Amino acid sequence: MTTDDLGIRGFAQGTDRYERARPSYSHETVEHLCVGAGIGPGTRVLDLAAGTGKLTRLLVERGASVTAVEPSAAMRETFARVVEGVPVYAGTAERIPAPAGAYDVVTVAQAFHWFEPGPALGEIARVLRPGGALALVWNEFDESEEFIARLHRVAEWPFHQLHDYRAELDAGDRFEPAERRQFHWRDALTRDQVVERCSTFSYVAAAMAAESKAHFLSRVREFVGAYAEPIELAYVTDTYVARRRDFEPPR
Repeated sequence: MTTDDLGIRGFAQGTDRYERARPSYSHETVEHLCVGAGIGPGTRVLDLAAGTGKLTRLLVERGASVTAVEPSAAMRETFARVVEGVPVYAGTAERIPAPAGAYDVVTVAQAFHWFEPGPALGEIARVLRPGGALALVWNEFDESEEFIARLHRVAEWPFHQLHDYRAELDAGDRFEPAERRQFHWRDALTRDQVVERCSTFSYVAAAMAAESKAHFLSRVREFVGAYAEPIELAYVTDTYVARRRDFEPPR
C-alpha cells in the first residue's frame, strides 16, 4: 500500500479512534528531533503524512511554523478539527504540493514505510533548502518484552523487527549519512484502551473485513482480560535525522 492507497482507502474511517487511541511521543524523543534537526521558533517545518497531527502539535509547541500534508481526506478533516492554526493540504510524499526550497525541516511520523523511497526522497530533497533536515520517527512495540511478544502472537502481528532505514536514506547522495537513535518508554492503558489501540493497526483498520475485524478484536479482548490494569505497553521510538546535501548530485 502506497501513500496514494492510504489517501483512497487506508484509514478512511475511524480517524477519531486513531486520534484517541494512538500514542504521542515522549519529551525525550521530541527534544532529540528538535535539537538534531534544528527545530525551534520560526523554523519552517513540513509535517509530511501528518495523520491527525500527533507530532504536528508538539512541533507547534516548540514555536515552529508548521505546514501539514496528508493524503487521507478523513485524516485531514480530523486534523483540522484538533490542531488549530496549522494549514493542512492534500498531497503525498511522492507529489508534495510545495515549491522548491520552501522548508527548513521535513518531518515524517509513523509513515515513511508507506512511501516509495526513491520518488519520495527526491521530492523531500526538492522542498528542503540546502542543508535542511529530514526527521523520521516511529513508535514501535518493544518485542523484547514478554507481554508484547504474547500480544503479537494473539494479534498475528505481520511485521518484522525494527527495520533500519539508513540504507534508503543514504541512497542517491541527496542526504548526508543519517543518524539513528532509539528511545525506550512505557504507556499505561486500561484493557479497553489496549483493544482500541489494536483496532488502529494498519492491517486491521485498512485491510480487514468487518467480520474478521470483530474476531480479531474479540481475541485481543480475551487476551487482555487476563491482566490487571493498568497494562503497560513497552515501546521503542525509532528516530532518524539526515541533512540534505548542499549540492545537487550528478544524474
